[in-house]
Amino acid sequence: MKKKKASMSLDEVFSKSEKDPKWATAYEKAGIEVRMAIQIAKARERAQLTQGQLAKAIGTTQSVISRIERADQNLTLETLSKIADALHSNLVVQLR
Repeated sequence: MKKKKASMSLDEVFSKSEKDPKWATAYEKAGIEVRMAIQIAKARERAQLTQGQLAKAIGTTQSVISRIERADQNLTLETLSKIADALHSNLVVQLR
């Protein structure tokens, strides 16, 4: 009989880390791909969607969503827009 793993949400995992000044500094230094990957994964979880469900909603595969959430996939604005729509979020792109 398999034991069930205790699960934590990404928000729970990151809430502790985000309070650490070293983590905050590392996050700021991380590339946009890493920051976007974290934001997408957290938003997907808050929307209570699996990677497969998000993939279906935007017309791609679960493996693509997995690569996106690992920051191992180049994203177009079109894909980001589809993800934002599927997660009922606003996509804001700015140059500062």
